Amino acid sequence: TVMRRRSLLLLELVVAASVASWEQPCQHAASPSCPVSSAHNGGWQPPPLEHIPLADARCTLPRVNADEWRVYNYSLPAILDHVTDNTEFRALCQRNVLLERYGHSTIVLSSANTHSYDKRRTTLSEYVQNMMGPRHMEDVAGDTFYHFGDNNYSEWTNFTEHYARPPFEYEREPFFSFGLGGSGSGVPYHTHGAVFSEVLYGQKRWFIAAQRPLFSPDETSFRYVHSDVYRQLQQARTPADEAQLAGVLECTLGPGEVLYLPRDWWHATLNIGQSVFIS
Repeated sequence: TVMRRRSLLLLELVVAASVASWEQPCQHAASPSCPVSSAHNGGWQPPPLEHIPLADARCTLPRVNADEWRVYNYSLPAILDHVTDNTEFRALCQRNVLLERYGHSTIVLSSANTHSYDKRRTTLSEYVQNMMGPRHMEDVAGDTFYHFGDNNYSEWTNFTEHYARPPFEYEREPFFSFGLGGSGSGVPYHTHGAVFSEVLYGQKRWFIAAQRPLFSPDETSFRYVHSDVYRQLQQARTPADEAQLAGVLECTLGPGEVLYLPRDWWHATLNIGQSVFIS
């Protein structure tokens, strides 16, 4: 069956990634050994001290360079290491630049649960200055709003056209989704079509599974990483154990790294520090 083939592909992926990545040295993750430098963070706030451990240095996703990407199996997720140069676009995403150019613009916020049922409108300035504070354990997903997607392209088209998208044989012109999230924000597991997602500032931790994992659609990603379900997952020590525990793959991405995610793979996200990203 399709699901069985996915399970076998996932197990193969976990085995390959675990050999090189279980104890992979920290690169962009915020940790005591890899602190976030606010001087190079575009004016966006680094994570509070209690959020720094959220950026786990372990990465069980394969990393591919530009040459490897040309012959990659697109049915599996991967991290593309610096396959494009978005220095110019990152400059446009600095906090003061965004506020100066688009602070007056109306943006749409989505509730941070699996289906993002509720929407709210506010200005970019109001959101950045008053609504991007760190999230906490007591937050409820349905009452937590954050900006991802739902961009008004009558105002933002000239902005996204500066983004250098990853090399790929696109079947149609891709839809761009730009977002900003406070530390500890994110979205629980959900699925959609194939996507590239790049971190421009801050860090974003990804949880990815070929099949639906155990989770609550109304539990924030911040609560998820502190839950008994996730602690059980963390106790897995072998690829076989990991595959049995819904096969959740993880990695914390920083600036210059792009996640490729095939269609219909379950995934959840957790922003660490104020994060700026585009998909």
